[in-house]
Amino acid sequence: AIIIATPPTTHAEMLEAYLEAGKPCIVEKPLSVDVAAAERLDARTQAAGIPVLVDHTQLFSSHYRALKRAVAASGEPIRTILTEGMALGPFREETPALWDWGPHDVSLCLDVMGCMPDDVQALAGPRAPHGDAELASIRLTFPSGACAWVQVGSLSPQKRRRLTVLTDRAVYVWDDLAEPRLAVAQADLARRYADRHDPTLQWTPIPVDSETLPLTNMLGYFMDGLEGGDRSYFGCRLALDVARILSQCR
Repeated sequence: AIIIATPPTTHAEMLEAYLEAGKPCIVEKPLSVDVAAAERLDARTQAAGIPVLVDHTQLFSSHYRALKRAVAASGEPIRTILTEGMALGPFREETPALWDWGPHDVSLCLDVMGCMPDDVQALAGPRAPHGDAELASIRLTFPSGACAWVQVGSLSPQKRRRLTVLTDRAVYVWDDLAEPRLAVAQADLARRYADRHDPTLQWTPIPVDSETLPLTNMLGYFMDGLEGGDRSYFGCRLALDVARILSQCR
């Protein structure tokens, strides 16, 4: 198997060559910064039937998986998603900040919602010397009415990696730089709006089954998939959806 961890502009040529050679591949995100190329790679991957996994690393975080399970077990529809992924750098001319940070947060939103948004709006800037935006705020509106606010970029003096999911009765927070990293608080939002009830949130840690690094989990998932295990994250479709959303952010 092959791991492609090169600048995004080289991914299409390299992946196509390895598909032609019949080699299973892990491809670093983003799959491509060009939607047409991502569409071509998605079609070729499906046609070839060769295992391909695009590395949206945060999807394999044990804390994210535990959050996703907890939200699903609650049976409550998602109302709002808030994400933050940023730091001061890295600064890469070959990969704009939007495409460096954005794939992580957008892929989390798409995965936890299980569908594409029907509306995308974005505000991006300021611009780096080579012309690419270094910060972006993205709003995704989903068919259910749920809204995701995504804040990403490379101009924050403090590193952030946080995902918040709100239902009508609870707030779930995964903050990779806090302790505990994953917690839930009960919050009746309908009551809050009806009678201005503003309770103090009581946070309860959510158990996590492993502290293994997301990258290690991703590699284990890939190897298990090659041996006949789960392949639900294999393929290029999610990466293509991410590229389609980020391409609308200017």
